[in-house]
Amino acid sequence: MATDKKLHFAAGLIIALACGFFLNPLNCLVVPVLAGMAKELYDLYDHSKFDWKDMVTTWMGGLLGTLIVEATKWMF
Repeated sequence: MATDKKLHFAAGLIIALACGFFLNPLNCLVVPVLAGMAKELYDLYDHSKFDWKDMVTTWMGGLLGTLIVEATKWMF
């Protein structure tokens, strides 16, 4: 996996985990989705390049983070 994809996955994961402290799990999934879309729209505007794979990779990291938050919710 390319370094760029790893960074996108990690960003989605961290965003979802951080949201888990403040929002309900569904919102923990929405925030990384919006962040991934915003990043790619910024790249389209700034670098004339929109990468669907980067966006979906960010979403996958967000999904994993949301699942972790949901699975560990009972501990807190």
